[in-house]
Amino acid sequence: MDKQSLNVAIVGAGLNGLALALSLRMFGIEATVYEKSDKPRIDGTGIIMWPEGMQVLAALTDAAKVKALGNTVDVLTTATASSEIINWLSMREAGSKVNAEVGLFHRSDLYQLLLDTYGQENIRTGQRCSVENDTVMVNGEPLIADVIVGADGIFSKVRQFVAPDISVRNPSVYCCRGIVNFDTDELSDDECYVFAGMHSRIVTYTYDRETHAKYWFAACAVEQGETLDKATILEQFSGYSPYLLEMIKQTPEEQIMPSPLADVAPFDNWSRDNAVLLGDSCCAVLPTMGIGFSLGIENAFILAQSLASNFYDVPAAFQRYQLRAQQRSHDLQNITHRLSELTYTEAFNPVEVAGLYQEFTEVNSRSPF
Repeated sequence: MDKQSLNVAIVGAGLNGLALALSLRMFGIEATVYEKSDKPRIDGTGIIMWPEGMQVLAALTDAAKVKALGNTVDVLTTATASSEIINWLSMREAGSKVNAEVGLFHRSDLYQLLLDTYGQENIRTGQRCSVENDTVMVNGEPLIADVIVGADGIFSKVRQFVAPDISVRNPSVYCCRGIVNFDTDELSDDECYVFAGMHSRIVTYTYDRETHAKYWFAACAVEQGETLDKATILEQFSGYSPYLLEMIKQTPEEQIMPSPLADVAPFDNWSRDNAVLLGDSCCAVLPTMGIGFSLGIENAFILAQSLASNFYDVPAAFQRYQLRAQQRSHDLQNITHRLSELTYTEAFNPVEVAGLYQEFTEVNSRSPF
């Protein structure tokens, strides 16, 4: 298989699609990226990059630019709704084998970095993917490529071809994500915080030290059809510490993004024929630990390396990709799903949660990076 002539089509120009395109470029393969929107979507709120993912991000872009882009911390603090400390986890003390801290960013800044590095002019916009007559299509025509990669998210169209029986799980949890400039002595810029209440949680961190710009995530179990907005959060989360409620109260409505939570249960068949899945299309995780894009960017690099270094054919490269990436991905999916159950549907067990945090750190450190 001649990698220079390999025709790779990436469906989806989100974070994972761009990460794969940049990874392939490092190995001498120029992919074609297809995006259904009229232009790349530079939006969102906050995003966490775990140390393993930070290393790949720096390799694909520039370490100095990554450091200047957001905030980095070493500590994850878990507390009750009233701010009593439950657990304190240091990446260094937990035995992480990487030379990076946890990265905290505004999602649009991170996306812009990847987009600028790849080149927006290289993305084909207005290209809608579908599956018809057991064929992957773009704008009604068969997508012709040696490799088709579905990096098109949790509601992936390419997955309908690769694994049509897989469905999205909806755990009856709703969330709001917000960003606001907010400074308080109770929240250090050097920590990422998780506050656990009764079937609810608030996560917050500083992504810009200069302005004290904060990202926050508030989620709780809901009845079918029920949603959240700022007013209902302030009412339903009234038992949380006043400074957390003040942070949410000061957030402009236009800076709040509401959505239901969803994930996909682990499954084995990530590829079929010349099509393969990446990111949320095959291993969507609940945002319990913020592992989504860190896992996606690592798996993107593994897939690119598997394609570039393969001696046989495309299915053999896909097999190598799954052997290297799948078990760790499944373990992280299961850990985050169990943490979500303890957070939103079962009685909160601080001992089990602390154990799951430790297990998460150990599993995450199995990364080849």
